[in-house]
Amino acid sequence: MANYIKDIRSVVGHIPIRSVSAAVIVEYEDQILLQHRSDTLDYGTPGGNIELDEKILEGVKREMFEETGLQLDDLTLFGIYSGKDQIGVYPNGDVTHYVVIVFYKKIHEKPVLIHDEESFGLDFYHRDRLPNPIKPTDYAWIKDWVKQDFSIKID
Repeated sequence: MANYIKDIRSVVGHIPIRSVSAAVIVEYEDQILLQHRSDTLDYGTPGGNIELDEKILEGVKREMFEETGLQLDDLTLFGIYSGKDQIGVYPNGDVTHYVVIVFYKKIHEKPVLIHDEESFGLDFYHRDRLPNPIKPTDYAWIKDWVKQDFSIKID
């Protein structure tokens, strides 16, 4: 199934669904990589839904490449986020209850970034100068990164 969420939505419409997704906190010189999202008009970490037939690491690497052009290896688990703070409501009325597996990667060279149609652009932001608004579902792990809390969270 190449696009699991679209297939599910074609059957259930806008009713709430559960989705497993993954994201990566990419850090460069005390800055976090954020995308300015074209669907919700806010800022969040790159990532997305894991397809039905994918392993978690395969899916997160695919999403990162599709959304940023980055090929990342040696990802570290940052946390697993779920519950009330992980309910996404989209402009078209779709409601998704996410379980998000968040990874961390510190890079030492500033990469050339390539964005897709899911974002207006990508950039690195210092922890003291984050853009607004931050995507509500991503706020939990971005806040933990800002506080430099690297304890693995399972929420």
